[in-house]
Amino acid sequence: MNIIGFDFSINKPAACVYHNNNYHFYGWPYSPQKKLPQLYKDVNVHIIDRIDDKEKGDNVSSKMRYEVKNARYIAELIYDSLELFLTKDTYIAFEGLSYGSSGDVVLQLGGYKYMIMDVLSQAVPLENMFTYAPTTVKKTAGCSKRGLGKHAMIEAFTASQCEHGLRDILRTDKESFMKKGFKNYVDHLDDLVDSYWVLQTLLDKELT
Repeated sequence: MNIIGFDFSINKPAACVYHNNNYHFYGWPYSPQKKLPQLYKDVNVHIIDRIDDKEKGDNVSSKMRYEVKNARYIAELIYDSLELFLTKDTYIAFEGLSYGSSGDVVLQLGGYKYMIMDVLSQAVPLENMFTYAPTTVKKTAGCSKRGLGKHAMIEAFTASQCEHGLRDILRTDKESFMKKGFKNYVDHLDDLVDSYWVLQTLLDKELT
């Protein structure tokens, strides 16, 4: 049985995979900073190249066509990256939309999420896919107290039992994963960490 947790977004989707008692992290960030792929590669995080662009055209029709094509492209890229883990015995979890979210951005993200679920369902039954509210995921991480945000989720991951190079480097040299000034973590780390907590939520809610 394989378990996959997604922190899905259009620009920085991330996934954590639990396979054969080992964790694997994957990221598909759009146009990452030059140093980031190697930084993550050094701790065994797979950063997958993307070739999509952001040219949507100048009218509603061209923009709609772009979104469908781009949603399909991202979904198929993620499918190809994780194909080894996609079987009828795989379980997948996503983080849902934040409470109170509204507007075109929410509709757009919802459309992309439907597309990736449809593409993944070629190998994984829809019945094996779950979605959890962000508040539920934060509770799994022990970060549901009001005011706790991305830093708290990362610190909780650092203190977790996840045996992986990403957690190890955050324990021994977290400054290498922080931006200049050491106040904020580097891009995409929060997405990767969130995907781990989504996976843990799936384990807690459905598989224990």
